[in-house]
Amino acid sequence: MDGRPARLERLRALMERRGLDAVVLRRPPNFAWFTGGADSRVDHLAAEGVADAVLSLDQEWVLTSNIEAPRMRSEQTPDDEVIEYPWFEDREAALRGLAGDMTLGADVPISGTTDLSEDVALLRRTLDPDAVESLRAVGDDATAAMRETAGAVERGMTEFDVAAILEAACRRRGLSAPVLLAAADDRIRLHRHPVPVGARIERRAMLVASAERGGLYANLTEMVELDEPDPELARRQAATEQILTRMREEATRPGRTLAEAFQDCTGFYADAGYPDEWKLHHQGGLTGYGSRELIATPASHHVIAVGQAFAWNPSITGAKAEETFVLTESGPEVVAGAARQAPS
Repeated sequence: MDGRPARLERLRALMERRGLDAVVLRRPPNFAWFTGGADSRVDHLAAEGVADAVLSLDQEWVLTSNIEAPRMRSEQTPDDEVIEYPWFEDREAALRGLAGDMTLGADVPISGTTDLSEDVALLRRTLDPDAVESLRAVGDDATAAMRETAGAVERGMTEFDVAAILEAACRRRGLSAPVLLAAADDRIRLHRHPVPVGARIERRAMLVASAERGGLYANLTEMVELDEPDPELARRQAATEQILTRMREEATRPGRTLAEAFQDCTGFYADAGYPDEWKLHHQGGLTGYGSRELIATPASHHVIAVGQAFAWNPSITGAKAEETFVLTESGPEVVAGAARQAPS
């Protein structure tokens, strides 16, 4: 299953609409999207990758320095023509040397090019069948890593301990975790984004991960209870799970906007008896080639469509639920989280 020809066709249609001869994809999410999972990063925090995918109306290249070219040829883009330039020479000059007098569009600011960042993002946000299949695999591994970690949590461990277990569980499965949170006991109710600080776990823990491979993200949260939770806390956790289910099964439907789904979400909080808790944290939104491609707000005009992936994350003080699902022709399919069935 290779979705690249379809992606190439859409990009070339974009070139023709915008009167361009070629497109440059330098942002790692776009590079991964077009190539079907190739990684152009060395520094995972960098906004730009170390290689460009350059596509004209009839040719395709990968442009990179002589440092990265052997790795691109053998590991990341073995089926592409890799053009290299000396690392000490100017990258933009190398691009101009390759493109000649072609008019260029790019997904990052490059002098003399047309800005295509939002155009490409719109194409990227609906996943091709090969990307959906890859996301299923990412989700299976992320779910397994989370379950492994949750099963290893013991009283007396610190947030650093469990974060290290989760990071290692992800890495063993070929995943990176750009977002990895861990909270112990009272920090769960105090902070919606609990970056680990080393607090000791005595009663309960919350683990959060946005796990990535091949540019695709699976997002999930796991609550670990070492003692029987008090009735109010149990009610709050059950309410977040109910809201999560309703967001998947009722709110996220093709043709609706993220704003409409968000409006439903606020109503689901009210139905659960916690009408103001949604104000304390964002509720998630579109995922795929980013932990959140778009966060739903009352002003979100994005139209929900089949082939898009979503990660909603309702929370009520002290409780949270989160999963990742893909909207398919037959409805939502959970790919990561508590509702994901283990692969046979």
